Amino acid sequence: MKISTLKLLLPVVAITIQSNSASTIIPPYLDDLRIPVGLIGTLISLGPVLALASRLPVGMAYNHGRARLLIATAVIAMGITNFAYSLAVDSLSFAVVHCLNGFAYGAVTTLYMAFYVDSLAPDENRSHAMGYYVGSLAVGYSTGNFFGGLVADHFGYGLTFQSAALLSLIPCALLWLLRAPPAQETTKTKQRPQVKLMSKGFWRALLEPGLATVVVTALFLNLLHQMSGVFISLYGLAVGMSLTQIGVIRAAYAGVNAVTRPISGHVVNKVGHRGLSYAGIPLQSALLMLIPLFTGFSAILIVYILSGLMRAIVIVANAVALVQDVDETKVQRGIASAVYNSAGDLGNILGPSIGGLIAQATGIASVFVIGSLGSTVLFLLMIFMVKRSHAVRPAAG
Repeated sequence: MKISTLKLLLPVVAITIQSNSASTIIPPYLDDLRIPVGLIGTLISLGPVLALASRLPVGMAYNHGRARLLIATAVIAMGITNFAYSLAVDSLSFAVVHCLNGFAYGAVTTLYMAFYVDSLAPDENRSHAMGYYVGSLAVGYSTGNFFGGLVADHFGYGLTFQSAALLSLIPCALLWLLRAPPAQETTKTKQRPQVKLMSKGFWRALLEPGLATVVVTALFLNLLHQMSGVFISLYGLAVGMSLTQIGVIRAAYAGVNAVTRPISGHVVNKVGHRGLSYAGIPLQSALLMLIPLFTGFSAILIVYILSGLMRAIVIVANAVALVQDVDETKVQRGIASAVYNSAGDLGNILGPSIGGLIAQATGIASVFVIGSLGSTVLFLLMIFMVKRSHAVRPAAG
């Protein structure tokens, strides 16, 4: 890894620590407010709805020259909304704050992925670089989950949200302290071909063969991730775990991602990203279906870590597909990032919402069985439909 790449990764870690310090305690916080489990899933899905709404305008507004200022602004907005969570004591006020937080989060992630790819050195291996990127996200997830659970257990929810707000200052400082020399940035910007941005370009991008498969995979990756992430916390509370133990489970899940994702870049190069994407989601679902068989901390921890291992491999394979299979001359980098992250947002919306409906109807444990099995069937069906449509189109032409 080049030093220039490492400098680009440090703000990513700081941003995800800030975000996950707050998000990891939201399900138990809402449960503590005595909000029904079905409504919890709906409320949590509001954040991804606004994140999804932010993708297109932010992707179109992306410009490498002003990216740092836009990212820093969105990070500060995330910090303000993190503080506001501590003041939200009913479902309505929480919904408003969570929507604002989701919009800011969507802006940050869209901008930073495009900024990261555009800022890589010309001779940096893109597959490895994307492995480093998603691995850095996992480091932030792991640290943030553990920090959030630990602080909430000892000092309460309010101080945890307020601490997460203060953490927003760190990525802002790193963005400006670790920047490349201006001349180097200008050269990189000029090297990128510019593509005219139009709103219809967002929808046209979905018709690109390489991007369509990436979108479907990202959708179901995040659907499973959010559904299991929200309800592993509630399931842990139901079987008597502490907030620290729940934080450890979520941190370990993210931790195995942090360790595996950088290595996965090498595995993807040898095995191929498409096969890993197609097999990984069914295997992750099978592991999640085992969780209701256990009530002990250690057993659930092991099974959840293994599911995180599968997610890590698939997410790197999909990130590599985004870079290698999508033609940048047809789909501008900011638009591709927006479409990719929008698919993840849709999964983030559907995961908690569907999980909440299942939990309300049949219980929290059933979410891991019914939700995982249904997700696998739909994923394989959609992949089949995408492949078939792309095979038919050339033949028709």
